[in-house]
Amino acid sequence: MIEGYSLRPATPEDLDSVLEIEAVAQPHGAWTRSHFESEFEKPYSRFLVCTDDETDSQRVGYIVYWIIFEEASLQTVAVHLDHRGMGFAKSMLQTMISDALKGGAKKVNLEVRKSNTRAIHLYQRLGFSVTQVRKGFYSDGEDAFQMTLHLEGVPVVF
Repeated sequence: MIEGYSLRPATPEDLDSVLEIEAVAQPHGAWTRSHFESEFEKPYSRFLVCTDDETDSQRVGYIVYWIIFEEASLQTVAVHLDHRGMGFAKSMLQTMISDALKGGAKKVNLEVRKSNTRAIHLYQRLGFSVTQVRKGFYSDGEDAFQMTLHLEGVPVVF
């Protein structure tokens, strides 16, 4: 994680800040409060927020992923616009990968908008590859790339 910041499990008290980040970072069909609230009820869901270590009140990003049997699935990840390009997304994704490995997952899947080249490049740097194009995946009709990271032989190094 980035020095001075930590990941911790999200709580209902984090939702207002998470929704503020979501509205700006994910303008194409942002998750609603009920989407995030439902994650608290799912035993396979990991919903983490990245906060400052000093006060634990500055939320700079979040990640939601599922680990079900031998597969992890990224649901959403976002970083506040003021903190982009500093490595927060990469660090959160590395935490997800490490957690998936520890949980016995064999692969990690995600969907990403074809137009989101910045995210695609980050995922590729982490070892993900495009496995499928999902036509009209998003509500606005945009296609998605399904990307997969196979975890066999990947050491827990994050």
